[in-house]
Amino acid sequence: MNFQLNGKTGNWLGKLNGKRIDKIYQVDYNDDRHNDEYLPWLFLITFSEFDEYLEIEGDFDGSHLKINLRESSLLENKLKEYNFPNEPDLWQVYETKMDETLGKLLSKKIDFIEFGVDKDEFDINGTKIYGQKQYFNFIRFNCEDLKITIFEGSSTGLGVSDYKDVKLNFNETFEIYNTI
Repeated sequence: MNFQLNGKTGNWLGKLNGKRIDKIYQVDYNDDRHNDEYLPWLFLITFSEFDEYLEIEGDFDGSHLKINLRESSLLENKLKEYNFPNEPDLWQVYETKMDETLGKLLSKKIDFIEFGVDKDEFDINGTKIYGQKQYFNFIRFNCEDLKITIFEGSSTGLGVSDYKDVKLNFNETFEIYNTI
């Protein structure tokens, strides 16, 4: 495994190598999510024969993701916490379908995961910036012949791309690690 991080940021993602993706839930604003001006801000990913699920949250500061691996026994409560289908201005949980970009991951086995974490410090236009090593910039699932990247899409939520060379904002500000 290629981990050179201080502490344990990201080390636990290696537990997902070889796991098969079972279901993907996304939390969005209303029942017209495909025409919604906001992107989803939370993904919950479950795995076959694995007792934990992956939680990917965006838009808490406009440039980072929170990624956690949680016990599967907590998933039902998490889904209830965000599901208000009859309230158009509140969250709703949707199950991702196979014909969506993120849905291409369904039933796929994860070969390895790549992820970005802030550098300790970097320059932007001559200003020295100190990184937030506990947060992620992106996560990329590598499955057979498929690569799906989840990143902070803008100030409105998570972006998802299956383009292999997706251009990530501020790519000089983070280091890339993987779980191989």
